Amino acid sequence: MPSAQRRIDPGVAQQLLAEPHRFEFFQAVRLLEQVFERQGVKSGQAIPMRVRFRNNLSLGFPATELSADGEVYSLAGDRLQERDAIEQALASETLGEVHLTPQFMGLLGTAGALPLHYTETLQIRELYERDRTARAFLDIFSTRAVALHYAAWKKHRLALQYELDRRERFLPLVLSLLGMGMHELRDRLHDGEGDIFDQAVAYYAGAIRQRPVSAALMQRVLSDYFQVPLDVEQFVGAWYRVPAGQATRLGQANAVLGASALAGGRVWQRDLRLRLRIGPLSKKAFDDFLPGGNAALALAKWLSLLTGGTLEYEVRLVLRAEDVQGSALGNGARLGWDSYMCTRGQTDARDDTTYGIHTLQ
Repeated sequence: MPSAQRRIDPGVAQQLLAEPHRFEFFQAVRLLEQVFERQGVKSGQAIPMRVRFRNNLSLGFPATELSADGEVYSLAGDRLQERDAIEQALASETLGEVHLTPQFMGLLGTAGALPLHYTETLQIRELYERDRTARAFLDIFSTRAVALHYAAWKKHRLALQYELDRRERFLPLVLSLLGMGMHELRDRLHDGEGDIFDQAVAYYAGAIRQRPVSAALMQRVLSDYFQVPLDVEQFVGAWYRVPAGQATRLGQANAVLGASALAGGRVWQRDLRLRLRIGPLSKKAFDDFLPGGNAALALAKWLSLLTGGTLEYEVRLVLRAEDVQGSALGNGARLGWDSYMCTRGQTDARDDTTYGIHTLQ
């Protein structure tokens, strides 16, 4: 029986906690934010709540950005010194506070803001008197300064915002391109019927914000989102009823021939309708695009998002030939949607199914 495969080398987070001097400062704090995010701590709260930055008491040349004397604590407040204990805390998500010692900034040390004799004095107090109170007092100020230094570095790096806080900070920035970045406008298309998540809308933000939206752009967005073949046919003509107030009637305001006179109660127009030909589709996808299906509801939302309510749409579904089956009693065929009068296999796809979305009358 083969032995179980185990990872011999420690993970990156475990290496950081055991040997912080091997990491750059920004990368180390970034990794800690990811570790605490898995424990349920928001990225904006990880630094002030779980990460502390101590002052450096060394007067030697700082060969690395972080000192090797980091400290790790569990949620219970116990200091973790052994690698196994650190690994167990990471696995069980019970990691508490992490103390790091930057060597490139602070109040003490060779790169500190205070004169060097302060560092020498505190070294003596800690070495001979075991008194860490003065250093702990200065850490109150330096940890805030170092945290702000990291926040300033991360602020305009959008990739990091997407990685650590994509929903609360990065996503609203992209949705603002569409006018949907306000908190009150979030998740408006996620209502339980044909859900469209904000992440999907943000993915197509560059295309949606264009006005007017071309037929080619609409075809690319819808085809890519639903992952189905889709064609858009423009200027599809249809008969529309003339409102009573615009019809020509005897005894009312004069109508000018060739300008405002209209004979009949209907008018033929080609500028109000688009035809969406979707398919060939499998039977499952075909049923999903029928009225009331999740894909059909999502399609209606996408069309509203792309063009508003100024147009109406004729949806023509194409069922691939191998899924065209003859109707029989008991097979649940729906008249006008997926019922076909045939007794043998079909060689051509069927495009009989048609319905309207956002019809104007």
